[in-house]
Amino acid sequence: MGKTTRDVCVIGVGMTEFRHRADSIVKIGVDAIQDALNDIPKLKLSDIQAVCCGSMGGGPMLGQRIMARTKDMIGQEGLTGVPITNWENMCTSGTCAFTAAYHDIAAGIHDIVMEVGVEKLGKGGLDFDASGKLTTTKGRGGGGGAPMAPMMFGLQARAHTQRFGTKREHLAMVSVKSREYARTNPNAQYRQQLTVDDVLNAKMTFDPLTMYMCCPTSTGGSCVILCAADIAKEFQDKPVKIDACVLKTSRGTPQLESGWDPNIRASREAYKIAGVGPEDIDVAQVHDCFAIAELMHYESMGFCELGKGGKFIEDGHPCKGGDKPINTDGGLISKGHPMGATGGAQIYELVHQLRGDGHNQVMPIPEVALQHNMGGGAGIGMAYCVNIFERGW
Repeated sequence: MGKTTRDVCVIGVGMTEFRHRADSIVKIGVDAIQDALNDIPKLKLSDIQAVCCGSMGGGPMLGQRIMARTKDMIGQEGLTGVPITNWENMCTSGTCAFTAAYHDIAAGIHDIVMEVGVEKLGKGGLDFDASGKLTTTKGRGGGGGAPMAPMMFGLQARAHTQRFGTKREHLAMVSVKSREYARTNPNAQYRQQLTVDDVLNAKMTFDPLTMYMCCPTSTGGSCVILCAADIAKEFQDKPVKIDACVLKTSRGTPQLESGWDPNIRASREAYKIAGVGPEDIDVAQVHDCFAIAELMHYESMGFCELGKGGKFIEDGHPCKGGDKPINTDGGLISKGHPMGATGGAQIYELVHQLRGDGHNQVMPIPEVALQHNMGGGAGIGMAYCVNIFERGW
């Protein structure tokens, strides 16, 4: 995949707090849009030329339903005749909507495109009802067995432990780091501090994963406004440039290798397009749906050697004060995981880091950032996204 024809920037970001609440999914989406508009007062909703909406369980034409309510909720007309499309790709739904918005502008079709991602999930584990609709259930997973996602990643944790000597304490360190970052993030679902012992002694979900090693379901919205780079500073003094935008699927590799292979391919292609390497990434967001996933993503992104993820966190590299800060908003484990909103929330965090006003601001202010988001289910190919951003000011 070669370079696109036009450079693209992020000029505005918004998100809601991630937490379970009674608000409708439409209101949550509008709230995220309002927050993004507050981020760029020079831009009006009528300046938006296209809308891409990401959600897994939001129902038909969610983007149109959200935009139809902006007039009475925020006083700006959203249904102005612009194209509105809807994107479903499991946990990457929002990032795939962002990808579509990026390519729209890069191809010269529109100059300003908005991505909005939103999800409203109940408490419990993800499941699907008889009709195939996304739902949540308490207790065991579908079919009466172990929950599918914890089982899949639990088996990866077992294999990683047996092959490389990774310890349960290393998994626990991911959760402790996550809560330490989330502590000062007002949008995070869980902010209470944890110790390694707290994590290890929590309820077992699927051995060796305890409850605190798993991300929670959540409700929330996020919004990213993209713009052609040549006009970005008309709206935003600190635009963030998008250097690479990559999406991959798996190739049917064995389970442990499937935790690396498509992520490695996505990250290496993104590095090549952006003209950088893993050593150039100053701050990153990786898809920490489970603690073992984060450890393996350190390896997939090239931040450490394969099998060395446990040592990487033990040495403090991704932690506060470390040289490779990762998931500085608490990540999915503490911030929460409303599937359609997750990708936009990751971008929200990185944009603020690159602007220099993050809740857990990395210093010196980062120059280059990486976003990684993946989603899907066992045996169906999944989706793997890697985007690279840089300060554009």
